[in-house]
Amino acid sequence: MAFKKVKGTVDFYPEDMSIRNQIFDSLKKTAESYNFKEVEAPALESMKLLTCKSGEEIKKQIFTLEKRSKEEIGLRFELTASLVRMFIEKQKMLAKPVKWFALSRMWRYEQPQQGRLREFYQFSAELFGSAKPQADSEIISFLIKCFTDLGLTENDFVVRINNRKLLQGLIMDFIDKDKIEAVFTEIDKVSKLQRGEVEANLRDLGIDDDQIETIFDILLIENLESIEPKNDLTKEGLNEIAQIIHNLDTRFIEIDLSTVRGLAYYTGTVFEVFGRKSKLRSIAGGGRYDNMVQLFGGEATHATGFGIGFATLSLLLKEKGIFPEPSKKCDYFIAPVNADVVAEASKIAAKLRQKYSVDMDLLGRKLGKQLSYADSIGAKYAVIIGENELKEGKIKVRNLDSGEEKKYTVDELVK
Repeated sequence: MAFKKVKGTVDFYPEDMSIRNQIFDSLKKTAESYNFKEVEAPALESMKLLTCKSGEEIKKQIFTLEKRSKEEIGLRFELTASLVRMFIEKQKMLAKPVKWFALSRMWRYEQPQQGRLREFYQFSAELFGSAKPQADSEIISFLIKCFTDLGLTENDFVVRINNRKLLQGLIMDFIDKDKIEAVFTEIDKVSKLQRGEVEANLRDLGIDDDQIETIFDILLIENLESIEPKNDLTKEGLNEIAQIIHNLDTRFIEIDLSTVRGLAYYTGTVFEVFGRKSKLRSIAGGGRYDNMVQLFGGEATHATGFGIGFATLSLLLKEKGIFPEPSKKCDYFIAPVNADVVAEASKIAAKLRQKYSVDMDLLGRKLGKQLSYADSIGAKYAVIIGENELKEGKIKVRNLDSGEEKKYTVDELVK
């Protein structure tokens, strides 16, 4: 019986790993340019942590482990909760603001689809300790740079931005306070479902047709200057988002009041990244979550951050024609001409490996087949080792692109 991988997971073969690592390296380099420091958290977290501030839909998607003793443990579905826990453990010792990033595996139990897997990679960046709109601008600027450093432009993607205070302030005059979070959950589905489906869901919440029409009119607002605040919350949210956008490259920004983010812990400005002229789901998203540190048992701390999904990012890069090519890095291929020189060839390989990527024939093939194999793995040079070369104290090095051959001592190559 042939085994198959679990549905919603991905096998990474060498070519896939090469491409993945190039994208990961770019994201890490961008993070370092903003002086974000890399951290890592366990894959396992307590169910209390994972469910502390998650929406009901997310709770159903957590991979839970068999209960042992009194422990209830699950696999993380995102990194923010884990990084908040880590921050709290050393909160008093850390200089503020704290700027962390992580890149690791996540798990969600859901129906796999394009760009949505059960096991996936996420890049997460979190900034703790600043309430200033400049911190939100920094996070969004960092997010944009992650994409442009990979070769994407303002013609390829857009950051849709909103402020939950602003939206809440606009609807609180005609929607009951205890229904607002549920209404937000349905608004978050506007880009995913047909309008009629969202309207039906809102009716199920007890929202009448006039109220539904007003909600959709609000969601069509694209110009912040057209908004006349009627309460302090609207004014506060409007002021926050206006200051944040002022510090950003607006070529990448669109106002979208339907952007509320599905996770219930967001408190202020939120944003999502989508490909322009693309049917892909959200590629990245984030926002401000000022209550979460205190909710998890820490001292009240302002925070903002974002996450990028590797699966959807890869699809966008492919769609835009800028997907990295697999790297075939092999500096030297050691080709012994017969079995009598294999021992010495192994010693030469060991010396060259002090400085270079080196492969060696392991099948006892004829020289011609060895050279064909060396070419197929992308080796730059073939080192041909025969008895005459060993007597001479030099090795024959062939450039596999030009065919040019030269002789060197091993010390000349590793100096």
